[in-house]
Amino acid sequence: MDSSCKEFYDFGGRPVECQYLLLLISEMEGTYQHLKFMGFKEDMETLEEMKKRYYKLYFKTLKEEKAKA
Repeated sequence: MDSSCKEFYDFGGRPVECQYLLLLISEMEGTYQHLKFMGFKEDMETLEEMKKRYYKLYFKTLKEEKAKA
């Protein structure tokens, strides 16, 4: 692995940018569906709260990125 890519996989090594937030949100949405189908309501509710935070962060970051462009 290229040493410039290694830090990307370290804790905190990935930048908080729209594209990465969308990847995270997508994973969370998929997990939410699995929880729903398996009947884990409490975990669904916990994940729903987490998703709200990351959607809010995504739209804030998107606005900032558009302002810089």
